[in-house]
Amino acid sequence: MIAALARTIRQLGERSDIHVIAIRSRGGAFCGGRDGRGETAAGLTPYQVRNQMMGPVLSVYEALAAAPIPLVACVHAEAIGFGAALVGGCDIALASAAAEFAFPEIAHNIAPTMAMSAVIRKLPPAVLSYLIYSGERITAVEALQYGLVGKIYPMEDFAASCGTFLTRLAARPRPVLETIKKYQNGAVGLSATQSFDYAGALLALVRQEK
Repeated sequence: MIAALARTIRQLGERSDIHVIAIRSRGGAFCGGRDGRGETAAGLTPYQVRNQMMGPVLSVYEALAAAPIPLVACVHAEAIGFGAALVGGCDIALASAAAEFAFPEIAHNIAPTMAMSAVIRKLPPAVLSYLIYSGERITAVEALQYGLVGKIYPMEDFAASCGTFLTRLAARPRPVLETIKKYQNGAVGLSATQSFDYAGALLALVRQEK
């Protein structure tokens, strides 16, 4: 299922008629975490472990970052482990007031470096360290304060509010949406002067396409 999710994100991102990708769940949770039951590294080399066991998860995070258009996580309930990382890997996260988030891997003596890789550019270092080392669940309000989500809606209005937001966003020209994401991802780490030059160059290109 994880591999299929990565493929779907890539396929949708390549379609010129798609302007935004929404990720949501029909179940009782947004995502309760990755099901690792039955996994074993017995007989595998480190290279095989990386590709066979970790590769599918990392491919999702890579697909989220590589998609040229914005991805929106619509989080109506708990997002745990892989679910929390999936939320953090999206460009925008909309949460219901009932949503909760956690990275509980440390309780199982697992170092959640893969989940950290998905959110390390979004969460402040002190916040990320606390969430990873404590494994503590946080509320939607805390997630908003920390920067993991961008907006909270009341549970009773959540579906309608998400629909309104997505409809409005999808109506924007794709080149504009692509330019925003490209700049936000590419400007991280640039000097002030470089970020100004990059912003001007991208805007000149997208305005020329109108």
